Amino acid sequence: MKFWWFKAALFLSFGIIFVTVIKLNIIKGPYYRNLALNNRVTKIILPAKRGEIIDRKGRKIAENIDFNGEMKRFYVYGASMSNVTGYLGKVNEDELKNGKCGQQLGNLSVVGRAGIEKEMDCDLLGSDGYRLVEVDAVGNSNRDLGQLDPVPGKEVALSIDAFWQDKIYKMLENKKAVVIMSEPKTGKIITLVSSPNYDANDFNYSYDKETVRTYLEDTVNLPMLNRTIAAKYHPGSVFKPVEALGALEEGVISRETLIQDTGVIKIGDYAYNNWLWTKRGTTDGMVNVVKALKRSNDIFFYKLGEAMGVDRIKNWAERFGFGQVTGIELPGEVAGLIPDDGWKRKNLGERWYLGDTYHLSIGQGYLTVTPLQINQMTNIIASKGQKCQMSLLKNKPVKCTEIQAKEENWMAVIEGMREACDSGGTAWPLFNFKTEIACKTGTAELGDGTNDTHAWLTAFAPADNPEISITVLVERGGEGSDVAAPIVGDILKEWFEEPETVVPRLTE
Repeated sequence: MKFWWFKAALFLSFGIIFVTVIKLNIIKGPYYRNLALNNRVTKIILPAKRGEIIDRKGRKIAENIDFNGEMKRFYVYGASMSNVTGYLGKVNEDELKNGKCGQQLGNLSVVGRAGIEKEMDCDLLGSDGYRLVEVDAVGNSNRDLGQLDPVPGKEVALSIDAFWQDKIYKMLENKKAVVIMSEPKTGKIITLVSSPNYDANDFNYSYDKETVRTYLEDTVNLPMLNRTIAAKYHPGSVFKPVEALGALEEGVISRETLIQDTGVIKIGDYAYNNWLWTKRGTTDGMVNVVKALKRSNDIFFYKLGEAMGVDRIKNWAERFGFGQVTGIELPGEVAGLIPDDGWKRKNLGERWYLGDTYHLSIGQGYLTVTPLQINQMTNIIASKGQKCQMSLLKNKPVKCTEIQAKEENWMAVIEGMREACDSGGTAWPLFNFKTEIACKTGTAELGDGTNDTHAWLTAFAPADNPEISITVLVERGGEGSDVAAPIVGDILKEWFEEPETVVPRLTE
């Protein structure tokens, strides 16, 4: 009897062993073989080299220095270029989960977080490769099993001239200011300087948590704000050429139309002064459109705005690109605002008054623009109507449309801007140039209860065949003629190789 139970138990044990062997080898065999293979095969990610960023002359702006297998991004020009380049940051959970630009990213991957790095991320990123390595039980490599080479990112060539970008940024000495230079006939950007700026190297190459925190928390200097495209300002008198051309084209005035400068216009309890009356108690006498631009005469433009009306002013402002983004290849561009009766009723609960038209006519009131929009306006005037897309990419095809206006009307506006830079005009620091310059000054009140003003000057040269336009804004800098014009003069003096030309200052 005992022997029978022993055989039964033995038989049962062998049966269990048999079933387990069958299960492990046949049913679960592939699963455990894959598990074993994975335990001894390691996949080593081979990061792709990010595409380099170069300037219009081939100078490196952003390049890669390999630190023990970790790729770092070095920005050659540091803070002077960071509003253009942007910076890199580590991937977040969403990017790890869903990938980017059609590819999976790893824990060590970095992606663009601002500027060209963000805008052109898919071109710059490249594709990671990997190496399969067989390892032993303690992780030592036995042999290579195969490799997929990484595909480096594409090089991005900018239209920026790194020499001038760096030189001008340092020239500003951390003033809150903007300097934009571009080609009027193409819209290609030569410099896009925003000051003060952050150093993109602090976010990756030489990461410094405390410095980054300082950038982010600096609400006074706002170094992370790209003032060229993402800040809105009242343009002041640099807006006047748009209104002048519109009035000529609409037949509101001719080149010969004269308006008397009375020094001040009074409407009820409100007084609207010309700057010369406020400053010296004198007037410009009888003024036509050329003289009005030369002298930046507010009375002329008040009357012009009254005759045109807000809707026609807005129409011409929109033709020049105001109230809309330029489409430059950078994230964060804002459109600014061209106000009208509908906007005011909706947002302020009030109708539009004649005084609002007066303010709009001299670039004040609710009107806001970006410095890049003013530079685009300057290019349009310089090229007599060619509105070219503003672009930072050297090899991107030029795309232009035409603003239709009569030749004589373009020439009247250009002549007024030429005379503004000549004896008797408002841009007195530019009177000594051999190269003929066309320009417009602007001194824009902030409307914040202070007497501070933004200093503007926008110009193009040579006036008869423009190769360059330049727009300068100094926040709360004072008068455009006193503050922005000397900066323009210092730049153009070297650009046009006039070392003997004197650019005077207010203190001289």
